[in-house]
Amino acid sequence: MDDSVAERLNILLTTDAGDTTGIGGHLYSFRALVEALAPLADCTVAVFGCAQSPPLADLPCPTHRVQFGPGRLRRRELARFRQIVEQVKPDVIHAFDPIAGAFARAAARRTGCGLLLTKCGGPDPAARAYPWGYFPRVPRLIVYSRENEDYFRSRRAFRGTQIRRIPNRIGAVAADADKVAALRARLDPAKPVLLRIGRISPSYFRTAEMSIRLAERLASDGVPVQLVFLGAVQNAQTEQAIRERLGPHGAVISDPDLTGQASAVLDAGDLVVGTGRGLMEAAARGRPLLVPARSGRLPALVNERNWQTLFDGNFSERSEAAGWDEERNYANIRQALTDPDARRRLSAFSRTLYEDQFAMERVMDLYRSVYEDARAPERGGRIDQAKHWLWMLWRAQARPLAASADSAAGGKETP
Repeated sequence: MDDSVAERLNILLTTDAGDTTGIGGHLYSFRALVEALAPLADCTVAVFGCAQSPPLADLPCPTHRVQFGPGRLRRRELARFRQIVEQVKPDVIHAFDPIAGAFARAAARRTGCGLLLTKCGGPDPAARAYPWGYFPRVPRLIVYSRENEDYFRSRRAFRGTQIRRIPNRIGAVAADADKVAALRARLDPAKPVLLRIGRISPSYFRTAEMSIRLAERLASDGVPVQLVFLGAVQNAQTEQAIRERLGPHGAVISDPDLTGQASAVLDAGDLVVGTGRGLMEAAARGRPLLVPARSGRLPALVNERNWQTLFDGNFSERSEAAGWDEERNYANIRQALTDPDARRRLSAFSRTLYEDQFAMERVMDLYRSVYEDARAPERGGRIDQAKHWLWMLWRAQARPLAASADSAAGGKETP
């Protein structure tokens, strides 16, 4: 994107960091886009929620917090966000989730700027009655996966929505040699490492089960790997269940000094079990890749034959591995762990996959065109906007009063 010959856009990006852990793959995706846009556009960030979010710390642009608090119809938070919008005067407000999107939509209509919403992967909205299965009918929507794109394009309610599929992208991933060494020092140096980085929560329990099943089969077949789950614990019962199921085949590690920027220790894994963004980061580090696809009982080894269908499902548990053969898949995994040449070939493939498909720089011209198209304000849609706001109130009804005061408008601050 050559911003020397084009007008610099003024973009306000906003997301909800929640009120508990402040972590999640979509927040790292948000950060990656902000970092890529910052040299090319005038960017400002507004973060909703009370959680201190490691992925959103030290962003390279002015950052504001909008903390949830008491008040009928969330008027206090909306007034705070409108104050930010009126100060920034953005061409486009880009929201990364429907909660932040409700505030963005109301402010964009009031000020006459453009609106863009990204659905950061995940399953399709459920076909359930309002409000459970609701998803806003915004004028412009970005989706990461073909799965989501096909869903929205097939729904009559979204015929008026401009839908663009821009798969999740990441920036360069740096390794931290000291942290890699610290992690490896806690493990058996004689055993190869299957590394799974991700939150310890019920949402990923099926991934854990498939990974443990693989470790057990490898051990019984004379390849005694160690399976390492590295991530913040969001559910203590899930952590306990994983520890009990894992037994002698590995470890669960949740030290904050290792999980805060877990991508920095990807080099500790000989093979990496990844989903979504985590898999893309592993590809950037040239790690052989496994995906917990729904095709079988073991994670699928990513290769030239199946990566596209896995990509279509955003490398999630809902992905399909083309030409699935359970025994051939297992044999290829075993070979990757026992044959250095096979592992080197897979590493080279992963790095090429990152450079061709996952690198953020490849889509910056596309983002520029999307932002240009999104500058026009939303027309109509008042009924759906009201439903969107009521849905946000329903989702946010239990959010607590913020512990600290709202930040002053216009300052550079760390969320």
